[in-house]
Amino acid sequence: MKIKEDILSADIKAGKLGNLYFIYGKEPMLISMYADRIVEKSVGADADDFNLQRLSDVPDPDMLTDFVEALPVFADRKTVLVKDFDPEKCDADTAKRYLDIVSDVPETTILVFYSPDLDIEEKGMKAKTKKFLDAVDKHGIRCAVEQMKPPKIAELCVKKAAKEGIVISPDDALFLAERTGGQMMSASDEMSKLMSYVGKGGKITRAEIETLVPRQLTAGIFELADAVNRGRHAEAFRIIDELFLQQQEAVSIMGALSSAFLDMYCARLAKSDGISGQAAAPMFGCFGGKAWVFANKIYPAAANLDLGYLRKSVEVLSEADIKLKSSPVDPQTVIEESVVRIFGLRKGAAQ
Repeated sequence: MKIKEDILSADIKAGKLGNLYFIYGKEPMLISMYADRIVEKSVGADADDFNLQRLSDVPDPDMLTDFVEALPVFADRKTVLVKDFDPEKCDADTAKRYLDIVSDVPETTILVFYSPDLDIEEKGMKAKTKKFLDAVDKHGIRCAVEQMKPPKIAELCVKKAAKEGIVISPDDALFLAERTGGQMMSASDEMSKLMSYVGKGGKITRAEIETLVPRQLTAGIFELADAVNRGRHAEAFRIIDELFLQQQEAVSIMGALSSAFLDMYCARLAKSDGISGQAAAPMFGCFGGKAWVFANKIYPAAANLDLGYLRKSVEVLSEADIKLKSSPVDPQTVIEESVVRIFGLRKGAAQ
């Protein structure tokens, strides 16, 4: 059966374990953490090689069957971990063998497939993936880990710092979470760097975050869109310069900027129809951390913008994207020209 992440976490903590798991989604760090916690609860972190096997990718079905069916040694159960499994990597025969394996896991075995870098879209799912998920749903437990919301990431950053006697305010921790694109792993890595910089007993300030933590593309694009919408020319072009200095791909910058304006257009449509940001988020495919960003950042930013201005801005960016991919013109120039055109649209909408 498919369960939500909070249920998975609570069941593992209580030691209520199943015999079959498939864990995947948008937070690599959390996905790996849940696999490790299942190991700790089932066989202990120091389990020997007889009761804990670690495999990766698409193991040979015969070998996996031998590991799964072997009895635990001087223990009640054993655990088999398969990291980075993707059903689409299986040939037809291997895919069928895997369906047989997951449909008959012994009570003495816990088989865990976990894929930190695999995010499966429920719509338009490929055939092998669908068959595998259906089998897991029938015989075991499946959990798609959603991107963590920035406030929760900020809370974890504050706790991480406190363990080392280091102070960071909740507001600054939230700024860090947003600056790292709402990615838990990135925020955790940057926190470690900041903690090393200030030292035990120190304090992490906003200024240090701005100086030492590079702005992730999603965060930079939101700040760029905000600067454009507010008519802040110098700030907008400074952000574009910074993104190129960070060696961000021009196509990625353009794609993210187009997506940001399209999200704002959708948010503005929702507001026009009297739909709240929280209710509108899932309507436009935003869940987990993305839903929080849509409701708390994008929706308020778009609330007072003109619908016509947003629609024409999306058109401008679409034209610029085509030019970027088909013209020898300098990529940064293409992006800057599109921003100049949007500034002109904004001025016209304000008159």
